[in-house]
Amino acid sequence: MNLELELVEYHPQGVSNEAPLLFVHGACHGAWCWEKNFLPYFADKGFSSYAVSLRGHGESDGFDNLHTYTLQDYTDDVLEVIGRLKNKPVLIGHSMGGGIAQKILHQYPDIISGTVLVASIPPHGGMRDLFRLMFKNFKEAMQLFTYNEKRDASLLANVFFSKELPMEKKDEWVKLLQPESLKARTEMNGKIVPKTISPKAPMLVLGSKQDRMISEKTTRRIGKTYGIEPVLFPNISHDMMLDPEWEAVAGEILAFLNKSISERRR
Repeated sequence: MNLELELVEYHPQGVSNEAPLLFVHGACHGAWCWEKNFLPYFADKGFSSYAVSLRGHGESDGFDNLHTYTLQDYTDDVLEVIGRLKNKPVLIGHSMGGGIAQKILHQYPDIISGTVLVASIPPHGGMRDLFRLMFKNFKEAMQLFTYNEKRDASLLANVFFSKELPMEKKDEWVKLLQPESLKARTEMNGKIVPKTISPKAPMLVLGSKQDRMISEKTTRRIGKTYGIEPVLFPNISHDMMLDPEWEAVAGEILAFLNKSISERRR
């Protein structure tokens, strides 16, 4: 199936010798979530920055068949984009996108320069966090389940966005949220990668103590799996790239890129 994928690009002025950045969105999102803040920020810092909308998301083809897509289908989309790039990218995956980044890390570790997991689902899948959300706030958990049927994205605002987010931005971004593939959503609760792996390239794991979707405990477990001490922010929402404090997250990624990626390329 040949599907046209939306790829949003931001490039720095002049020639860049840095590894390109490829941003992968999470469930119910699209490339738009990176374009609001992160793409211009990192382009300004000297990095060619790309954000793909997975099939059936954003402006990409395939919405009519959305519920037939699997996580491997989404992984294939990212692999296609990587194949277009001249240099090995740093994969930056959010939530479900973090799971896709881990699948690529497992399947094709030599085609990327590094990995950043942002509020990512863990290698063993998100079932524990789903049960935690149901236990702490059954109503919000049910909103996630029924969203695909009701198509009322406003129900997800409290799960994804910060309470401090200005109302006009929240209203704008809620309209851009969309249903997620039933197949992919089910797969996210199961094991993402079949075994523990040691990353060949540098990795950064980011999480928040206030994330309503991915718990601090889960983020620490991800770090332990990969032998990395995660960075945990005290009060940032699940959609870190859209949080009022997004620059703190971007700054942490930039420090990682400058220290662990750029130095290795010199």
